[in-house]
Amino acid sequence: MTNSSIGSATSRVCALLAIPVIIWAQAQRNVDFAGLIRTPAGIQKALERCDGDPVFETALANWLETAQPPSPEEREAIRQTSLRLLQDTRDRQLVLGLINGLLRRALEDVKRDPAIVPKQQAQAVYADIAKAVSRQRSKAKESAVLAYALAEGVTDASQAGFLKDFMNLAEPPAARRVPAANASMSTRIPVASGQ
Repeated sequence: MTNSSIGSATSRVCALLAIPVIIWAQAQRNVDFAGLIRTPAGIQKALERCDGDPVFETALANWLETAQPPSPEEREAIRQTSLRLLQDTRDRQLVLGLINGLLRRALEDVKRDPAIVPKQQAQAVYADIAKAVSRQRSKAKESAVLAYALAEGVTDASQAGFLKDFMNLAEPPAARRVPAANASMSTRIPVASGQ
């Protein structure tokens, strides 16, 4: 066999192997995520599928980040699924996308509904994210970074208030300094008597 016939055979094998992958990828785009997560059982089923299928997990997370749900029920299903996936995933990009989606939808809510108090909304969203990432500090830090980035383009006063309050909650407290008087006493090395 010559190099050209080996190369040609290899190309055909690769093309044949790629066909199922391409068909499978197309099928992933046609998933009705909104229909899938309509019920708590559906949310659980979607999350279980994410455990063994990173491509599905990525597709779901991308959809959750950008979804524009028309009804309050769909908004709640998307929020619940986003928080559950945020709790489960280890993929930093997915974490960023999920938090971004949660923050953007909260910003839309604050702007759309004048009855929503921005500070209360910030506290609720922060509490949800903090609960979802309770054992993973690096995920919690991501929310402050994203809020800062979102704040740059905000002109609406209620949205700006929401982001300010959210950032105050999400930022880690500043390191506390020990007063100089206490520091000198605590660092003094005792001298043995008689020396």
